[in-house]
Amino acid sequence: MSNPILLTLLIGVFGGLGSVARVFMIRWGGVLPFGLFLTNGLAAGLVGYVHAGNLIQDYLIIATVGLAGGLSTFSGIAKAGFDFYHRGRIAQMLLTVAINIVFPLLILTLALWLG
Repeated sequence: MSNPILLTLLIGVFGGLGSVARVFMIRWGGVLPFGLFLTNGLAAGLVGYVHAGNLIQDYLIIATVGLAGGLSTFSGIAKAGFDFYHRGRIAQMLLTVAINIVFPLLILTLALWLG
């Protein structure tokens, strides 16, 4: 793709799609924020799958920076940890942060290995 404006617009569109998907998935909660784990795991899996394939660089950027970037959320992890901390639920805070580090890395590794 030789048009940087089109590339930028596509990154924005796919980032928006990822963000909208995240809004719906992140609602799945319980004792821990399972929707948050799902969104970050899917984003990591997408990045691993895309990098394992033979995509053109522009499509790689659109998928990873746009879609996976919109889908994943560090601010969601920070907010969940902050909320747990201020309610005195330190174990849930630590577990949420740990799972959001380990789970996406495992999914990324698995996607790279399978791809």
